Amino acid sequence: MKKIGGNAVVMREVNSNLVRQVLKEHGQATKRQIADSCGLSVVTVGTVLQILEAQNEVLPGELMASSGGRPAQQYIYNDEYALALILFTHEEQGVIAIHRTVVTLTGRKLLEDSIEVSGVDLAVFEAVIDRSLELYSSIQAIGLGLPGSEVDGILAVSDYEALRGVAVAEHFRQRYGKPVIIENDVNAAVIGYCRRMKEEAASVIYLYFPDRYPPGAGIFIGGKLYKGKRGFAGEVANIPLGLPWGDSGLMASFGQLADAIAKLAVAVSSVLNPDIVVLYGSFLHEELLEAVEGNCKSLLPAPAIPQVRRSNDFAADYIQGMIVQTLGTLEQRLFLTKIEG
Repeated sequence: MKKIGGNAVVMREVNSNLVRQVLKEHGQATKRQIADSCGLSVVTVGTVLQILEAQNEVLPGELMASSGGRPAQQYIYNDEYALALILFTHEEQGVIAIHRTVVTLTGRKLLEDSIEVSGVDLAVFEAVIDRSLELYSSIQAIGLGLPGSEVDGILAVSDYEALRGVAVAEHFRQRYGKPVIIENDVNAAVIGYCRRMKEEAASVIYLYFPDRYPPGAGIFIGGKLYKGKRGFAGEVANIPLGLPWGDSGLMASFGQLADAIAKLAVAVSSVLNPDIVVLYGSFLHEELLEAVEGNCKSLLPAPAIPQVRRSNDFAADYIQGMIVQTLGTLEQRLFLTKIEG
């Protein structure tokens, strides 16, 4: 009996998620429309809507005129039922800022701004998070975008010395009692790019060339981000190609730069054979992209040659990826909380 009861609870939540998805996609819908879209009976949909409406996750919408009988009640998903806070650091011309975004369960932005800070440490993030929670008490998950890599829950590689060797995510989980994820910039960017370009079925490597630091890569395979055994996948600057990343001479030479980028693209393509290699760097332009693509074609056999593309908006890729990752954590938490309850 216990097993049957547990399965019934899981099925109820699966049905709830089907109803949620229909309402998120359509904006508002009647019981009949929801039932037709997700394959449930009208009675089951009605039961689910009663539960979701009682907890304010679904709101009553307008009445829809019908050809006969009573007007049908429409229902709207309340995407502000739970919110996600996304923070990531950004440096430009020596100024450090924390970019802040608050999004709803459908990814709608309620707040987006940048807060200048003198440095980056736990206390700085705490101050921003505390102020954000005062503004939006419905924040239920926190996503932190940081350059670097987590290994066994510790930020082992970081551009910020005060965070190096610190269990950053666990610190904030304990302080706020909410799910917290950390994603590095290029990992978030490859997820965001694939979502924005609708390439989530492709294998994609995103090579990011920051102005002051060596390149990094985000790897997206089989619809998922690939991080490797301990989260170190994508640290492509460690590939011993003998390339002087960050050297002013390399950056000033069109030919050398095109050759260096192509060698890196060829190295990762020879191992992972992706469909697409995406490049982003403030110095990248169409002529350089064409030279890189030509070099790749001369260095790889035809079956291994990927599409070489340039992203025009790293910030858009980054924030979209952080939204996807953070909302995924939040929706999973809502699911598990209801089952356990």
